[in-house]
Amino acid sequence: MLLASFLRRCVQLLLLPVHGLACLGLWDSFYKKVFPYVMAKVAPMYNHKVYKQKQELFSNLRKFAGPSGQLILLEIGTGTGTNFQFYPPGCRLTCTDPNPNFRKFLLKSLSENRHLKLEHVVVASGEDLHQILDGTVDVVVCTLVLCSVTSTEKVLMEVLRVLRLGGAFYFLEHVAADHSSWTYFWQRVCDPVWKYFGDGCSLSRETQKELEKTNFSELNLRRIHVTPYWIPTSPHIIGLDHTLKRSLLKARSFIRNVFQFNSPRTPKEVRILCPTLEMTEASVLLFRACLALLAMPIYLLSFLGIWKPFCRKIFFPFFLEKFSAIHEKKTKKQKQELFRNLPDFTSPSGELKLLEIGTGCGANFQFYPPGCKVTCTDINPHFQQGLLRSMNKNQHVHYERFLVAAGEDLHQVPSGSVDAVICTLVLCSVHSVNGTLKEVLRVLRPGGAFYFLEHVAADHSSWKYFWQQICYPTWKLVFDGCCLTREIWKNLEEANFSELKLQHISVALPWTPIQPHIIGYAVK
Repeated sequence: MLLASFLRRCVQLLLLPVHGLACLGLWDSFYKKVFPYVMAKVAPMYNHKVYKQKQELFSNLRKFAGPSGQLILLEIGTGTGTNFQFYPPGCRLTCTDPNPNFRKFLLKSLSENRHLKLEHVVVASGEDLHQILDGTVDVVVCTLVLCSVTSTEKVLMEVLRVLRLGGAFYFLEHVAADHSSWTYFWQRVCDPVWKYFGDGCSLSRETQKELEKTNFSELNLRRIHVTPYWIPTSPHIIGLDHTLKRSLLKARSFIRNVFQFNSPRTPKEVRILCPTLEMTEASVLLFRACLALLAMPIYLLSFLGIWKPFCRKIFFPFFLEKFSAIHEKKTKKQKQELFRNLPDFTSPSGELKLLEIGTGCGANFQFYPPGCKVTCTDINPHFQQGLLRSMNKNQHVHYERFLVAAGEDLHQVPSGSVDAVICTLVLCSVHSVNGTLKEVLRVLRPGGAFYFLEHVAADHSSWKYFWQQICYPTWKLVFDGCCLTREIWKNLEEANFSELKLQHISVALPWTPIQPHIIGYAVK
C-alpha cells in the first residue's frame, strides 16, 4: 500500500486549496449549496444505469403496506427525489435530508410524480430522526446515503426504531471493492479527497458488515457493479431487511425527542423543518478562519500526516509537563480538598487500589495517600520520561503497572477490581465520554468512587463560550484532540452513579478558553 499512500499524497497536494478552504470552514457551507446542482445532473444518469435494478428492488413495496392498506414510506437522504418514480401510487411519503438546499429540486420532482401523497419534508440527518415517532413507518428507503453519514450504526438504529414490526428497509449503496482488486486500490487513493466533492462521501465503507451486525430478522443482500466499471463507485450492494420486534425494543434507547405531526394542513402543504444560522455563527466562522490562517503551518503538517505523530511523541508530552505545573499551582487547594477523603474508599482488605485514566506526567501522585496501589493508564506511551520523574518524587505511592489504553477500552483491568478511579483533564479529549464512564463503572467495585476535574463549556450566553467556539477546531488539532465545548456534567448526571457530588469552578487561567471547570466525585 506504499504506492497508494504516495499517490494519495499527490492527489491531496493537487487539491490543497480545497483542503485549505475546508480547514477554514468555508468549503462545507459553499459546497452544500453547489451539491444539489451537481446531483441534479448526475442523478438522472445514475438512474439510467440502475433503472432495472431499482425497478426490481421496489417492485414488492406494496407487500409492506400496513393494516389500513396504505403504505407509509420514509426516505432518508431524499436529495433530488430520484426514487419517486419507483414508488407505488397513493403511498404516504415523508422525505428527510440534512441539506435544505435540495428543496427546489425536491419540489420539482414531486410535481412530476403526482401519484404520491407527500406528508412531510424534514431537514434532518439519518442519525437523528427524532421527529419521526416509533414504529410509525412501513418502509424506509435509503439509496447512496450510508456512504456519507457520520455513523452508519446510528442510522440503522434509527431505521429500526421508526419501522413498525414487520416493516422493511430498502437500500442501494456503493461500497468498498474487494481488497485485492485495483478498484479498491483507487478507492484508497481517492478516498481522502472524494469526500470534498461528494459532501462527505466515503469510497471504502463496508456497509454490508454494518447491515449484517444490525438486528434485522431477515437480510436479502446481493452485490452488483454499476457501469463504467473503472470508476471507484462501481461496487454496490442492493437489497432489503425485515424488522424483528426485539430489534425495535433495543433501539428505543436511542430515542431523544419525539415530534408529532398533528397540526391541520392542506394536502398540498409541505412543512420544512430547518435550523436557522444566527449572526453569532457567522462571526464564529470568520474568527475561526482568521485563527486557522495563523495556524496554517500546523494545518499543512496535519494535511501531510506529519503533525499527529510529532504532537503525540514530542510536542504534547513536553507541553503537558509545563502546563501541568502551572495548572497544579492554580488548582492545588481544590485538589487537596477533592482527594482528602480518598482513604474513605479503602476496601475491606485494608488496601486502597487506584486507577488513573490519562495519567500523563503524573501530576496527581502527590495527592494520593501513602501506601495506595496505583495503576496508571494513558493512550499516549510517550509520557514515560515525565511520569518516571513524578514517580521518583512521590515514592509514598506503590505503582503497580502502566497500561497503554484508551479510557473507552480498559479491558486489561478486571471488573470490580478498583476502589477509586481518577480522571483529570482527560474527558475533554476522549472519543466517547459515555464510553469512558461505562468503563469506569465496570472496573469500580460497588461503593467505589470516581474522582474528576475537567474543563468544560462555558455558559452559552457568555463571551467565554464565544471564544471557545472560535478556538475549538484549531485547539483540538494543536492539543491532541482536546475539545473546549464539552458539557461533561451532563454525561456524569446521566451515568448510573448512585451519588454525584459536583461543583462548577473557575480556574485562574487568564486569557485562556479553559477557565470553566467541574470538580467532584461520584459513587458507584
